[in-house]
Amino acid sequence: MSGVTALIDYLAGFVTEQRLQRMQAVLAERTRYATVVVEDIYQPHNASAVLRTCDCFGVQDVHIIENRNAYRLNPGVELGTAQWLTLHRYSGEPDNTPRAIARLRDQGYRIVATSPHANQTTLERFDIDAGPFALLFGTELDGLTDTAVSLSDEHLIIPMYGFVESFNISVSVAIALHHLTHQLRSSTVDYHLSPDDRRDLLLGWLRSTIARVEQIEARFHARSYE
Repeated sequence: MSGVTALIDYLAGFVTEQRLQRMQAVLAERTRYATVVVEDIYQPHNASAVLRTCDCFGVQDVHIIENRNAYRLNPGVELGTAQWLTLHRYSGEPDNTPRAIARLRDQGYRIVATSPHANQTTLERFDIDAGPFALLFGTELDGLTDTAVSLSDEHLIIPMYGFVESFNISVSVAIALHHLTHQLRSSTVDYHLSPDDRRDLLLGWLRSTIARVEQIEARFHARSYE
């Protein structure tokens, strides 16, 4: 048994069996085949709603680009969801979008802008089997920047039939993920996390759940060296 596995088994003794089973059930449906990228959201309630939506549909990673606006959460909306997700933040430069997209592309993701384009496709026609994909969503007022749109490999639209020109961003994320994760789970694609990812996330979730976990881990390590 590896040291990490032994530590997980030890920490599991400090949560209820029901809680542990719930974590394992959620991990069984978590995916990194799809990921979400948000560019410059400035409304805390929208930022928080996006995280809740990603958690609900089993998307583990959220990439947050902060060019002009810091990503702030509304605790009343987010309800602790952030502790179950892996957040990647890009800030410090006037334009952090190219760096975020380059990193995702290096990880093997198709970059998919949710924005009108000459070569756009719809949710129904999106090719799930073509490889992992990162969905880019822009600000509530302006949508994605020209940089994000130009650097994307594919462009996806959600049809609208009313007078308004765009959905609220959290609604856009929910519609896209509802459709695409259902399509993904109905496909033959192996979208599940690797065993190492499941192990590492379970350890992180246990740590975030257990009170005074630092002292408990110290006792575990002390016992291991006896």
